[in-house]
Amino acid sequence: MWLDDPLAMSTARTRRRAEVAHVYRRLSMGPQPDLVADTRTADDAIARALDLATPAATPPAIAPPVDDEAARQAGQIGTPIAWWVDQMQQSPRLIEERLVWFWHDHFATGLQKVRYPYLMWQQHLTLRRNATGSFATMLKEISRDPAMLLYLDGITNTARERNENFGREVMELFTLGHGHYTEQDVVEASRAFTGWVVNIPGRPVARLLSNPAWTSAFVPSRFDAGTKTLLGTTGALDMDGALDVLLARDATSERIAAKLYGTLVGTRPSDKTVRRLGKVLRDADYEVVPLVEAIVADGGFLAAEARNVRARSPLEKLVGLIQAVPPTGTVVGRVGPRGQSPGAGNALRTLGYVPFVPPNVAGFPDGSALLGPHQMVHAFDLLSVYPTAPTVPATVDGLLDRLALVDVSDRTRTVLRDEPDPARRLALAVTAPEYSVM
Repeated sequence: MWLDDPLAMSTARTRRRAEVAHVYRRLSMGPQPDLVADTRTADDAIARALDLATPAATPPAIAPPVDDEAARQAGQIGTPIAWWVDQMQQSPRLIEERLVWFWHDHFATGLQKVRYPYLMWQQHLTLRRNATGSFATMLKEISRDPAMLLYLDGITNTARERNENFGREVMELFTLGHGHYTEQDVVEASRAFTGWVVNIPGRPVARLLSNPAWTSAFVPSRFDAGTKTLLGTTGALDMDGALDVLLARDATSERIAAKLYGTLVGTRPSDKTVRRLGKVLRDADYEVVPLVEAIVADGGFLAAEARNVRARSPLEKLVGLIQAVPPTGTVVGRVGPRGQSPGAGNALRTLGYVPFVPPNVAGFPDGSALLGPHQMVHAFDLLSVYPTAPTVPATVDGLLDRLALVDVSDRTRTVLRDEPDPARRLALAVTAPEYSVM
């Protein structure tokens, strides 16, 4: 019998280990090598990755800035980034970390325009609080979030002078997707979103507001109270009313489902699958976890075709490095201007993947954009996370185990075996084709 065949048994164990590693790569922000070693089956890995029983970590308490000048110190973003990366690589709530990053990318908001690290941190807490909860609640909270109001010009959107930036992006990027609304819908939605401001100390409008500094407020005199017709629904719509109209459309639930499927599975879902998963999300009142469970239960999730087809982002590479060979000291450190951010902070900036600093409202690059010469060459820069030579496993197999790399070509193994220095071998492994995908 094949069970008595050592080669067949070894092949079966390798296949199971590859499936387990695949699960952890997709359902968390890193390959989780310790968990891969301790998990027997893909089903066990899925159960572990989706387990949210462990209490969530307490984020660091960051005091509100005393004034506008103090709030603009860009270096203050270093503490949130360092804490977040730490959570990515060691939090036991694996799917939560994957989803926090997913929503940060989905609702991309950039410090380069917002200019206030404290507000970026408050938005992060909103995303973290809702990441495994209700998309509908998160959408409504993000729409009046101070950082988002600044980033997409919501504070200049008034009854007298309409700004359509958020009205357009909320439909194109955050909900329906292109082709499911008209230019008139953009106008009508933007009218519904008027009236919101942010209390920033020192600005003229702050004297007229009673809400706490660094929070948003609705000012009725700036709101267009007239009747609007959005996607066929007519009424005196305000922000929540307009968002409810968007949430009621199948296109919204199906777009969110398809995007999350692409992230977790790595392949494009069929139209039938999109419709089915969109219905799952609607039937669950936009609760996220039932959608995740339905995606993971789909046959495509564990299919061989889904493995090693997603480009690994620089941030995922960094988290994988930290998990494989833990560094000493601060991982990211201060993130300042280009060339002035020490260690991994500078590497992430060079690679265009600093958390809180997406290149634009569409989010961070993915797919083939992560596999160009610039990305491949500067992957070496991630090794600056090690201020001194790290303690690397002495054997090739030991190193591959720590990186949770199972399906490795003979050529890659040969290259690694021909390098006698463990530290340089780690550098070669990080730029190997197998580490560039997940």
